[in-house]
Amino acid sequence: MSRVLISDDDLEGLENKVIVITGKIISQILYIGGSSGIGRATAQLCLNLGAKVVIGDLNPPSSPFENDENLKFLAINAAKWESLREMFAKTVEWFGRIDHVYANAGIPTTPSFLDVKLDEAGKLEPPPFSTLDLNFTGTIYTIHLANAYMTELAPEKTTGTGSIVLASSEAAFRQMKGSDYIISKHGVLGMVRGLTDSLKEKGIRLNAVAPSWTDTKLISLAARAYYKMKTQTPEVVARSVVLLFVDQSRCGNVLYSKDGIYQEINMGKNGLLEKALQILFRKDDEFASKL
Repeated sequence: MSRVLISDDDLEGLENKVIVITGKIISQILYIGGSSGIGRATAQLCLNLGAKVVIGDLNPPSSPFENDENLKFLAINAAKWESLREMFAKTVEWFGRIDHVYANAGIPTTPSFLDVKLDEAGKLEPPPFSTLDLNFTGTIYTIHLANAYMTELAPEKTTGTGSIVLASSEAAFRQMKGSDYIISKHGVLGMVRGLTDSLKEKGIRLNAVAPSWTDTKLISLAARAYYKMKTQTPEVVARSVVLLFVDQSRCGNVLYSKDGIYQEINMGKNGLLEKALQILFRKDDEFASKL
């Protein structure tokens, strides 16, 4: 794994860039998206750096942003194709192009995921898919829309290389309780592995952030107490997102953050890909040498 240092100078390069950040309501009290938590911190950092930001969430921000003259808000459901499609269409209507996208929308696990439930006729009902619909399917929708608008549908071309940052989690590398949430975050890691090369051919860089416990409303007070969590601030994660936006050398990266320390854990030396190849193939394996 490769330690990454992020200075303020490393975050320069967002002036006049057009950035889309997606989010999703969880309940009237508990939500995560562009209007709160990591999404809000990322939006504020981008605005401070001179970017034009479009936030999509079911609820508007609960308090004003600073430097918000280049901020737009749209009420969307990031699990729904039609809603996301409208967000991307409105963004290019307002600003002419899209340079960077942060697929930040996410909700926690469904406690009843493995519960056995019967309908009125006594037949087994399927498991609830709300978490997978948003965290997994909604992220795929966001990637597809970003690709389409960065390469073909926007009236103006993306400046430099376009980039998409996905919201994974430390949960993507663990075996732990969390059922559908854990499944979804492993799936996001799979999107990085499965789509990076194809998007790179189109001039789009795909990366992900994978934060450890972060101080957002996604983590309940009960969970914090049970696991005795030490959390980092959303602003720590926001810096890793912006670095992936502006550093055009980063493609296929997964930036892990914990206690304000960053590591690239996917492609670097002793990273996940290298370790997987060491497990799967001998050093003299002809196929492995070509990967």
